[in-house]
Amino acid sequence: MLGLGQTYSNVNTTSCRQIGQGVLSGCEDIIVDSETGLAYLACGRLRARQHWLHPDDPYDLAHEEEVDRVYVMDENDIYSEIKALERASDGSLRPFTQDFRVHGFDIYWSPGARQEMTFMFINHQLQQNAVSIFSHKRGTDYMVHVETVASDLLNSPNNILAMSQRAFYATNDMKYLRGIMREISKYLRLPNAHVVYRSEQGEFGIAAKGIRYANGIAKHQDWIYVASSGDPGLLIYKALPDHSLVLHGRIAFKDSVPDNIFIDPLTGQLYCASILKALETFRYFKHPSLNTTATAGTKVLCLTPQDNSSARFDIQPILIDSGRLMPTATIAAVQRRNQVKRLLIGGVMSDALVVCDSVI
Repeated sequence: MLGLGQTYSNVNTTSCRQIGQGVLSGCEDIIVDSETGLAYLACGRLRARQHWLHPDDPYDLAHEEEVDRVYVMDENDIYSEIKALERASDGSLRPFTQDFRVHGFDIYWSPGARQEMTFMFINHQLQQNAVSIFSHKRGTDYMVHVETVASDLLNSPNNILAMSQRAFYATNDMKYLRGIMREISKYLRLPNAHVVYRSEQGEFGIAAKGIRYANGIAKHQDWIYVASSGDPGLLIYKALPDHSLVLHGRIAFKDSVPDNIFIDPLTGQLYCASILKALETFRYFKHPSLNTTATAGTKVLCLTPQDNSSARFDIQPILIDSGRLMPTATIAAVQRRNQVKRLLIGGVMSDALVVCDSVI
């Protein structure tokens, strides 16, 4: 799992290229609208991301001068910002005034009116970890703040699964936000991470626990998948009527560590960006100046369901990057639009987005 002593060669990367350098940077998560094929990306400055990656380290608040940004991109690499706005007391719209420091995110499409979209962001605000919810109408260049919610159970949130305009599941990657126990949890891979559920009424509860570093989360049909980075693999759950999650199985990863999960709604295939050298990645995330990108590395896995159970999969590596394209990836998403089918790869500490035209 740690990748000690391993070397990797690039596989299936000849059609890949970087775009949006310095703009589409730090794009930790990507969501694709299955109806339009438009891709939505949550991006931000790399220095600001280091603060929530390493909350115990000294930090210069000057890095907060520029907020994180959300972009929408078509199949021709044309992208534009979706501005975060809020309602003033007189009803007019103005720029969002809260901290906006985005980690994972998800989008909920209203049934029967898919042009009405609800964005939910894990927001590592300076004073608290929270989830910020915005409404967006497809085709506009802004989203309007609805609410920002916090809870003691959102102690170290990582990723989110939107279930409605208000309800969601969110992963907490570790029990401890700061201190020596956070470091111990990370390096000993303690099973103290969990998934929380927020109800329509705004109540929070623990839905699943005993996870070793809960990371990405995604849903297909009745199944909910959670990436366990500390015990590398995907956990397969079903939700009970009270929204607690019952474990039905596990998909083990042999030589890489999963991050975010993308599910292709057309095929039911899962795409997972995974880390090849965890220790080298930890070092790069903490000190990018060490220039360890040549050996950190990424493997993108495609998991194809064997049957309708969605509990058994054929696992196929479709791309290996030794670090030439980006330090390591946190998301790999399939974009289909106007006869174009390609793979978009983002990284929380990458200075650009990677687009691969002939991988899938």
